[in-house]
Amino acid sequence: MDVADVQVGQLRVKDEVGIRCQKLFQDFLEEYKEDGKIKYLDGARDLKNPERSTLEVNFDDVEKYNQNLATTIIEEYYRIYPFLNQAVCNFARDHGDAKNDKEYYISFVEVPTRHKVRELTTVKIGTLIRITGQVVRTHPVHPELVSGTFVCLDCQTVIKDVEQQFKYTNPTICRNPVCNNRRRFMLDVDKSLFVDFQKVRIQETQAELPRGCIPRSVEVILRAETVETIQAGDRYDFTGTLIVVPDVGVLSLPGAKAEIGSRHKGGDYIAEGVRGLKALGVRELNYRMAFLACSVQPTNPRFGGADMLMEEVTAEMMKEQMTDAEWNKVYEMSRDRNLYQNLVTCLFPSIHGNNEVKRGVVLLLFGGVPKTTMEGTTLRGDINCCIVGDPSTAKSQLLKQVS
Repeated sequence: MDVADVQVGQLRVKDEVGIRCQKLFQDFLEEYKEDGKIKYLDGARDLKNPERSTLEVNFDDVEKYNQNLATTIIEEYYRIYPFLNQAVCNFARDHGDAKNDKEYYISFVEVPTRHKVRELTTVKIGTLIRITGQVVRTHPVHPELVSGTFVCLDCQTVIKDVEQQFKYTNPTICRNPVCNNRRRFMLDVDKSLFVDFQKVRIQETQAELPRGCIPRSVEVILRAETVETIQAGDRYDFTGTLIVVPDVGVLSLPGAKAEIGSRHKGGDYIAEGVRGLKALGVRELNYRMAFLACSVQPTNPRFGGADMLMEEVTAEMMKEQMTDAEWNKVYEMSRDRNLYQNLVTCLFPSIHGNNEVKRGVVLLLFGGVPKTTMEGTTLRGDINCCIVGDPSTAKSQLLKQVS
């Protein structure tokens, strides 16, 4: 089974590149071994669980197996994405006793090239890239229609698998050869495919921001297992592709008729002409860029200048980043019973009073303990501090001392 046939009206066009990539990627899943066993076999078996639908693949493994396949995935990712999903589906059904009516998805990690939010231009549309950003806003999870089943209201023909391009899309024409209906369709909700959908907004981190510039932001689209895995304020690596989506606010009324208004002037009703291109039926070509993510990983760029996962940071790794003199100093400080007060005194020697505020700022420096819930949500341990008070009470000095 493959997705090589794409119906266009009454014609079927085969995507030879997609067919070849689907076969090569399925061979990779079948043949790539680590420590003498098929590496992704356990992952395929886990997909039989109702809450699992995504197979995570290390992109370094694909490069080791077939460099040409890896290059094609990077350059033509959005084009061959359905074929890669179908390869995962076939692999899961052959080895994992997966359900036939379930959709499966692919996600890549360890993509070699990382880009900044400021570098997202139209040249990168459709390619596989990795970006880093700080989440500034999250939206609620909604169901998204990805493949619709429609019923023709003229001849009752059922039209299946109508792909939705990020907006509600009717079939172009009824597939019944004797019916030319192009507008009167009804969505069959029970036979259509919906997935979880969440939209978040990320922006550049302070380390990437050029001096004197305003942080740029981009919307990230999360689906399936990636929804509800991030929290506003944290920094993450997003792997996926840059896409363009139509401005739904402009295109939400297809076929809208031009309206002729009337106004009253001096007791006479005067019919006005049609004003503007939109009123003439010519809609503007309004599109905006977004990032369609297939995998999300939290990052922590505090150790050795490299981004590391929070759960990977251990006491041994922290010790390796320090010299012997630094470690001995930390050990000596840990045995000080008045360490809390001594830190306050050392950090703010020239500011008198405000001891409670000083203690709060010290706690702000160290933060709390990050936690991960059973659902996979990461709770960051960072502490936010807002100082409110009268003028000339050293509010700015307290914050500048630790900035």
